[in-house]
Amino acid sequence: MHFDSFLPPLDRLWSQIGQLLQFNLSYLIELMGRFISPQALLGLFVLIFAYYFLNQVFRISVFVILTLVYISLPQGVFNSQPEGSVIAQQPIITQTTAPSASSVDESGPVNDAVLNQARDLFFRNEAQRKVSFPTAAPSAKFDLLFLSICSVAWDDIEIAGLENHPLFKEFDVMFDNFSAATSYSGPAVIRLLRASCGQETHQELFSAPSSKQCFLFDNLAKLGFQENLLLNHDGKFDDFLGLLKEDGDLQAPLMSQAGLEQYQSAFDGSPIYRDKDVLTRWLGNREKSQDGPTVALYNTISLHDGNRIIKASGKVGLVSYKLRLKNLLDDLYGFFQTLKASKRNVVVMLVPEHGAGMRGDKMQIAGMREIPSSTIVHTPVGMKIFGENISRTGDTVHINAASSYLAVSTLVSRILEQDIYSKTTFDPKTLTQGLPKTKMVAQNSGTTVMKYNNKPYVSLDGSTWSEYPTK
Repeated sequence: MHFDSFLPPLDRLWSQIGQLLQFNLSYLIELMGRFISPQALLGLFVLIFAYYFLNQVFRISVFVILTLVYISLPQGVFNSQPEGSVIAQQPIITQTTAPSASSVDESGPVNDAVLNQARDLFFRNEAQRKVSFPTAAPSAKFDLLFLSICSVAWDDIEIAGLENHPLFKEFDVMFDNFSAATSYSGPAVIRLLRASCGQETHQELFSAPSSKQCFLFDNLAKLGFQENLLLNHDGKFDDFLGLLKEDGDLQAPLMSQAGLEQYQSAFDGSPIYRDKDVLTRWLGNREKSQDGPTVALYNTISLHDGNRIIKASGKVGLVSYKLRLKNLLDDLYGFFQTLKASKRNVVVMLVPEHGAGMRGDKMQIAGMREIPSSTIVHTPVGMKIFGENISRTGDTVHINAASSYLAVSTLVSRILEQDIYSKTTFDPKTLTQGLPKTKMVAQNSGTTVMKYNNKPYVSLDGSTWSEYPTK
C-alpha cells in the first residue's frame, strides 16, 4: 500500500529516526493523528462492517476475482489516456550547445532523460555564476540584518489569512517568485550564507565550495562589516550552530540570551524566545556599540511545527500556527517601526528558510517537508532600507522573475556599489534592474523537485521522475 501511495520512501524516515526521537511525546501523537485521520478509520470500520454482512449473502471472492481480472487488463482497453499516468516515454531531446538556464527550450516532449538532462544542465550553469563585490567599502556606514525565518511560505500565509498584513507593505523590494531551493533549515541557511555563488546541489552544500568568494558574509567582512549571530533558540537541535560554522563559515559568537523570557516550548522541549525581544536586544546593543558596520544573521524557529506557546499550550496544529504567525508578523512590523524611530542606517533582508507545508498535499501530510514541493519553497523575500536622511523614490518594486539567493547577494552588492547612504534618495528600480534569474530546482537528501514547462516534477531516486500531484 505504501509503494502504491504518493508518500515518500520509508528509508528517509529511518535516516531521520534520531531526530524524531528528540520530539516531545505530545508532538509525536499529533503527527500520528495527521497520518491516521478519523475519517480513514471510520471508512475502514464501515468497510469491515459491510464485508461482514455481505459475506453472509454473496460469495465475495467472486467480486474479488472479477476486480483482479479488470485491473490486470492492459490500460488502453478502457482508457486511451489513463488518468494518473506518469511521464510519457517520448524520444530524447538532445542539446547541441549548452544554453543558459533561462534560455532552455522546455516546449518539447518530457521523459526521464529530458528531465535528468535539464537538471544536470541547470547545475552546470549555476556552477559558473558568481557575484562580484566592490573592492572598497562605501563612504556612508550602515548595518545589514538578515531575517532567516523557519517555516513560512506564501501558501502558509494565505492559509492563515495574513497575506494583507501591513508588514508586507513596508518593503522597498519584494521577490514574488523566489525559490528557497530546499525545505530544511540547515541547507537553507547554508544556501543563504553561500549566496554569492550559483545554486549548489544538496550534496555540495556539505563540502567546501569551489571559491571563498561564495560566502556572502566573508565578502562583507572584507569591506569592514563585523559578523553578528542572534537566535531565538539554543541552536542545539541537529547541531545547527555547528552547521553555521562548519558549512556556512559564520564564526560569530551567539548573542547572549540571558534574561529573556521564554515565549514558546519548542517541538523538542527547548525554550524559544519572543522575536521582538531578541531583535530589540540586538538593536540596543548596536546603539551602545562603538564598532563599525555590522552584518547580522537572525534565525527564528517561532513557526516550527510542534511548538507550543506557553500561554496558549492547548492550541495545536493549524490553529497554533496561525496564532504564532500573526505574532511573528506583528513583532517584525513593530520592530520596523522601532528601526524607523531609531533613525539608524540599517538594511533589512527578509529571507525565510522554507515553508511550513501547513496545507499538506497528496504526497505529504500537513507539516511534513521531506519533499521540497513548489509551494513549500515559494517564500516571501523582501528588502527594506532604513535611515534618517534617505528615502525611496517611487513605489515598492516587485520582482516577478524566478529568483533565488544569487539575486539577494547581487542586490546587496549593488547597495554597496552605489553607496546609497551617501545620497538622500535611492531608486529600487535601479537597484533591481537585471537581477539574475534562477529557475525553481529544489533539493533535499535524495529528493529533487524541478519546474519544467511550468509544471513541477519530482524525483525520489535521482533518475526517474513523475509529475508532482498538486490536486
